[in-house]
Amino acid sequence: MSTITIENMKNFSDMVSEFYTLFFRSYPFMKPFLMNIFLFSSDNFGIIIKEEGIVSGKFSVFHSTEGNIVKEGIEDGITVKFTLNRKHYEDMMQNRRRYMEKPYKLIKFFPAFLKSVSIDNRKFRDDVLIGSKVSLRPGVDSDLYLLLKWYNNTELNKLAGWSDSKVSADKLRYNMSRSFGYDPMNLMIDNEEGTPIGTIQLYDFNEQDKCCKLGIRIGDKDYWGKSYGEDAVKTLLKYAFMKIDIYRVTLKVYEYNERAVKCYLKCGFQYEGRTRQSAYIDGKFYDEIIMGALKSDFMKQK
Repeated sequence: MSTITIENMKNFSDMVSEFYTLFFRSYPFMKPFLMNIFLFSSDNFGIIIKEEGIVSGKFSVFHSTEGNIVKEGIEDGITVKFTLNRKHYEDMMQNRRRYMEKPYKLIKFFPAFLKSVSIDNRKFRDDVLIGSKVSLRPGVDSDLYLLLKWYNNTELNKLAGWSDSKVSADKLRYNMSRSFGYDPMNLMIDNEEGTPIGTIQLYDFNEQDKCCKLGIRIGDKDYWGKSYGEDAVKTLLKYAFMKIDIYRVTLKVYEYNERAVKCYLKCGFQYEGRTRQSAYIDGKFYDEIIMGALKSDFMKQK
C-alpha cells in the first residue's frame, strides 16, 4: 500500500471541501449534526489515517483564504481530529466523480465519520496565552494604575495616533472586562516574571469576512526594542488563526512609527497600502500605513 503524502492529503482535503459544499447545498437539514464540530474547529482539523487498526498517517488541515494548507503530523492547537479508515479514503478518491454526481451516496460515511470525531475542549478555552517571552491574560483591578499611566501618556498616545485627551478610570475598567470572547478583546502583556508591560487587542471582528484588527501598546519603555512586542503579536496571531475563526488580521500604523513597522514585518504582516495625509495628529497631517497578515502566510511560515 502506497504512503499517503502531504500532496495526496491536500488533494483529498480539497475534494472533501467540494463534497461538503455540494452535499449540504443539497441536504441542508444534515448540517446540525456537525454543529459541535464547527464550534470547536476554527476550520482547522487533524486527520488520522488507519489501516487495519494501525495508524499510517497523521495530518493537520488548515482552511484559509488560499484554500487548504496541509502539514504532516497533528499541530499544537488542533482541537478537532477525526480518524479515517484507509479504505474509505481510497473509496472517496477513486469514486470522486460518482459522489459529485450523486452526493446522497456520501451518507454512508456519516456513521463512521461521526463516531471517529474527537474534540479536545480543554484546548479551546483559554484564560492565558503563553508565548516565548510573554503571556497574554485578561486585565484585573491591580492593572488599573498602570493602564491609567500608559493610556494618558502623550508619547504613547501619539504612537497610537491618539489626541492628547485623557482616558478615564471607568473607561479602562470597562476595557479590562472585555477579554476572551468579546469584541474588542483586550489583554494584558506580562513579561517572564509576570510583570505587566503593555496591552494588546483584537477588535472589529467581521464574521462574514473572517477578519479582525490588531492593536498593541508596550507601555513600559524598558521593554522597547527587545522583541517583547514581537512575541506578543505572534502569540495573538496564533490564537486568532488557530483557535478562533479568523483568516486575516489587519492594522494601521503611522509613518513616524518606524520601529512598529519593523516589528510587524517580522511578525508576518505585509504592506497593503498607504493613505496619504489621512491622520491629523498634534496639529499636523501624517500618512497611515495599512498592513495585513493572512492565516495562509502564517501557517506556511510556522
